[in-house]
Amino acid sequence: MADSKQPVSRLPSWILLSAVCGLACGLFFGERMAFLQPLGLAYSKMLEIAVFPYIICSLLSGLGGLVADRAWRLLRASWHVYVLLWVTTFITIYLLALAIPSPMVSAVLTSPADTPSVSLLDLLIPANIIEALSRNTIPAVVIFSVLYGIAIQSVPQKAAFLEVVDVLRVASVRIWNWIVYFAPVGVFALFASASGTIKPDAAGTVVAYIGLFLIGTLALGFLILPFALSRIIPRRAGEILHDLQSGFTLALVTTISAAALPFIQQAAEKLTASQGLQGDETNDVIRATSSISYVLSQLGNYFITLFILYLSYQYKVAISSSDAALLPFMALMSGIGSPSASVDAVAFLGTWLHMPSSATDLYVETMTVTRYGQVAVSVMGLAFVTLAVPLIYFGRAKLQLRRLLPPLMIGLAGFAALGLAGRSISHILFPPHTEAALLSRTLDPRSVAGLDAIIHKTRPADLAPLEDAATIDGIRKRKRIRVGYGTRIVPFSYFNNQEQLVGYDVSAAYRLARNLQVGIEFVPVDWDTLEQDLIDQRFDIVMAGAYATPERLARLSVSNFYLVSPVALIVKSSDVADYATYAAVRAMPNLKLAIFHDPQMSRIAQTLFPDAEIIQLDSYEELPKHPEVNAALWTLDQAAAWASAHDNYTALSPAGIGAPLAVAYLLPPLSTNFLRYLNLLLDLEKTDGVRERESSYWIKGEPRPDPRPRWNLLDVLLGRD
Repeated sequence: MADSKQPVSRLPSWILLSAVCGLACGLFFGERMAFLQPLGLAYSKMLEIAVFPYIICSLLSGLGGLVADRAWRLLRASWHVYVLLWVTTFITIYLLALAIPSPMVSAVLTSPADTPSVSLLDLLIPANIIEALSRNTIPAVVIFSVLYGIAIQSVPQKAAFLEVVDVLRVASVRIWNWIVYFAPVGVFALFASASGTIKPDAAGTVVAYIGLFLIGTLALGFLILPFALSRIIPRRAGEILHDLQSGFTLALVTTISAAALPFIQQAAEKLTASQGLQGDETNDVIRATSSISYVLSQLGNYFITLFILYLSYQYKVAISSSDAALLPFMALMSGIGSPSASVDAVAFLGTWLHMPSSATDLYVETMTVTRYGQVAVSVMGLAFVTLAVPLIYFGRAKLQLRRLLPPLMIGLAGFAALGLAGRSISHILFPPHTEAALLSRTLDPRSVAGLDAIIHKTRPADLAPLEDAATIDGIRKRKRIRVGYGTRIVPFSYFNNQEQLVGYDVSAAYRLARNLQVGIEFVPVDWDTLEQDLIDQRFDIVMAGAYATPERLARLSVSNFYLVSPVALIVKSSDVADYATYAAVRAMPNLKLAIFHDPQMSRIAQTLFPDAEIIQLDSYEELPKHPEVNAALWTLDQAAAWASAHDNYTALSPAGIGAPLAVAYLLPPLSTNFLRYLNLLLDLEKTDGVRERESSYWIKGEPRPDPRPRWNLLDVLLGRD
């Protein structure tokens, strides 16, 4: 290579051997290999040290070193190559996405005012380049470098500056080559710690998405694009892959596509030399092409589009036709840069399309597997441009569609067949949303272990007042706290498919009893007599997703609000357009509104919709059995949890419907010291993340982290599994 000495030829074999050994050690020793994680991270960070200097310096020197005429010739020789790669990649993505069902209407609709605004300009235009660097905003850094590189072309006194910049670029490559010699050690640490500690979530539909992602990226990177490239340059597909072997190896084991750039540039220099192309102009063109390709041909980053389409199904968030048309462009613009930049791109696209905030976390989790395919196709994209464009520039090759179409059409036909086959079994790969997900949730075994619990499934006819007052001393004297719960208040308190009492508030009740060091007795509430039962001290506390209404605030002791949610309606997805505003809903003739059986909810419904016919249900699980009902009234969080588990229903908060509803725990009047203790616990749980963790599981429906140690072969052999 022109810039620095190439690592020894056997290094890729040592790297692969180290990866295999690390994987084996992780599987055998499990979490005992976690001590190697700092070493692996240190190696990855060392590789990333030179990424930003390389990007900036290579763009400045590659573009700035060109004269204007040469730059235009390079543009004419390369633009159709980039378009070919982009079109092929996005067609691949959309063909694979045929396997993923698309929701016609979102499970949850909110007012645009409730959605945080985002701007693609913030991602792309660097008002402050120092801030962009500190925030790792690669697209902004790239655009800054491109603009300055083009501007430098017409500056007369640029030679000295470009010499300095090129020295820094070469130094970046040399640093990579130094670090590469430590690759076997770093790769072993990375694979051993990762395979020993990562707990892959193989549940649900995420496996199908990962499968589509890997098939698409690996087939595109190792089959379709190499064969297409062989129709442009005088190299067979196998020879192309052989020349890039070292670059692929290092990039894949480190999951950093930039690590392959020196090897790709070396392959380009070897190819042009074989065609009799040498000299300063050839070197300038290769260097400029390599720099620009890093910006525009990171094809793996554009597979964030497949993830967004998967999220649309997973979270029942419909994408409008206008947004769907813009999605490829937005993914193209936001996906500029390294594989890590795709995380910021997902955050941007998720916010733009009103996806849940957990979308980015899910993407990061799946990246532990998908990143390998992402890097592989990105390296091939970089190589495709860097090898093809110089030959096209010098007239030694042509991009002819009639030669390219056969391999491309065969590959795309395969993706189409896979997508259609997936669609035919989509009910297996991506099963419909049902209430089974809600009913399968369970309490964390650690929260109930060792607690003496009595659960009444029906209210005792002779439920007597408590012997001692509902105070901390009274509860501890009785050695048991009596908790009122709702039998069908999803997701706060309900019975799952194993007939276990579960829910957000049930889990909180167990934590409260554990903190008080007492047993617990669960008794179902009668919503008609709830306030009087508390006044008569038949309960210590009611934990049942109860609303803090003015009447309850006046008569009872009420905890701090632990959830504040807009008033919402559950409606049939096909009818959502009719319920966009409160005024439109209130003006509906013969409106039939369902509520669950609670006098407070009845008052709220009559206040908001005085002309509606109110239909009381024991639970909203009865809603599908009442086709005559137009809508059901609830809070947005509760309605969203319910609608997400029921296809053909949507939760929405009509614009202008009024103040949100606050959810709190209800205590008997004058429970001063108990109330202070309870509020302190609520504040502590908010601070230490307990509330967010419980909300993610019970209300947002996200999986609970598995506390068990990672499976490993050593524990199996020792009989500890």
